[in-house]
Amino acid sequence: MTDFIDFHVHPPVTELIEGPLAPYLGNLVSCADSEVTSMSVDDVAAQYLDRNGRAVLLGWDTETVTRRRPFSNEDVAAMVEAHPETFVGFGSIDPARGARAVAAVHAASRLGLAGIAFHPTGQGFDPMSTAVFPIYEAAEEHGLICLFHTGYSRLGAGHPGGAGLHLARSNPLAIDVIAAAFPDLPIVIAHLGRLWQDEAIAVAAHKSNVWLNLVGASAHAFAGDHNRLGDLDLDYCLFGSDWCFSSLDRALAGWDSGEVDPRVRRMVLHDNAVRLLKSAGR
Repeated sequence: MTDFIDFHVHPPVTELIEGPLAPYLGNLVSCADSEVTSMSVDDVAAQYLDRNGRAVLLGWDTETVTRRRPFSNEDVAAMVEAHPETFVGFGSIDPARGARAVAAVHAASRLGLAGIAFHPTGQGFDPMSTAVFPIYEAAEEHGLICLFHTGYSRLGAGHPGGAGLHLARSNPLAIDVIAAAFPDLPIVIAHLGRLWQDEAIAVAAHKSNVWLNLVGASAHAFAGDHNRLGDLDLDYCLFGSDWCFSSLDRALAGWDSGEVDPRVRRMVLHDNAVRLLKSAGR
């Protein structure tokens, strides 16, 4: 039986490392607690097969901002096709493309992807803008999961003006607006809203279609602090490592420390993700 499902993976393949992340890679590598080197698709799969896990791969399309070729829906789908027993795919769509972005959602569904990953800071868009709502509507129509990177981002960190990127666009309170407008759209708040953790918890507790992605090596401590969660149901928490920019082994090690009840560990590392992905037909 699979031990865990990592719901937040940036695979270090050439299409991502030398593509949309290239303008930020130097600082990302300096901040990373994991070695960032280009790997083959088979080697990425081996990282999870060797640990009896599965990986949710996140696409990355910031072409409007970076003018770089995206790590596209097709790239992600090709990785899933190569290792369907190990990978689940989330595409990425540049919201600035308007009607073409909506068409790309329909195409992502045809490719068999389970969801779409958004990075409001990196993609430079307001997630609450009604101009973006047709994208969410199309995702809801296909039962796709929408994952949003939230909170502080290392993208642009240390650059003058943060490379022009706006952290405020990744405030998880935006998810409150989206979840209310699209109650049948499953939404994942990634990174626990870093900077705005209380807001992220409140939104997930209030909206039953919102899930929290507990990304980071110390996420087990958060899950173990039941008083901190308030009304939030642990059934809506998901494990994530942020590999390749954080250590997969370090993220997993905390969950084996004995600080978290085994039942909670199984829920967060595996069962909740299975339930969410099943809702998307994956």
